[in-house]
Amino acid sequence: MKKTGIIFLLAMTLAFAGCATMEDLKTSITTKVTSITSNVDPALVAKVPDDKRGGFPKAEFAVKLGEEKLKLAQMKSELAAKQRKLIDYDEEMVNTDLKEASLDYDIMKMEAIDASGLGKKEENIKTLTNLKLKKNELQSDRIKINANTEATKRQMQDITEKIKAQEEKVKNFTMEPAKPEEKAAPSAEKDKAPAAPGEKTK
Repeated sequence: MKKTGIIFLLAMTLAFAGCATMEDLKTSITTKVTSITSNVDPALVAKVPDDKRGGFPKAEFAVKLGEEKLKLAQMKSELAAKQRKLIDYDEEMVNTDLKEASLDYDIMKMEAIDASGLGKKEENIKTLTNLKLKKNELQSDRIKINANTEATKRQMQDITEKIKAQEEKVKNFTMEPAKPEEKAAPSAEKDKAPAAPGEKTK
């Protein structure tokens, strides 16, 4: 009975997990990491004796390396978003081309109708004017799309350069050696110790 209950609980857990979106999972992971790294009192950590800090440097290195890898992943995500935007602009431009081709065809048909003396003259002129105004609007849209496309390409170039630099940083990331002044501190303190009564200073 107990085994059946555990299986049922696991099945329910998987079912609920399946309903979660990727954004939910991302938020959950971020929240857990933030809580893990912020619940330790730094004042207490500062009081930990040196002989109890053996694993601190390695653990701190892992955290810092993880932070640099996260920056790299975020840059790649940003680049992917720009690439998606570039594809959207390309779609907009193709759609604009189609609209312009359709308008050109409609203008050609109306001009042929008017030249043939068909329809009402005033209505023909009004229709042609409206079609040409729409074409002018399309030209304005085309300028905006081109400007957005060029701006996005420049942004992608900048991000790509940053990614290369960050990849190199992650690749060469190493643990920082102990600072010389920290190593020399104990001997310095010893030198400063007051001389005993009657003892000659060197």
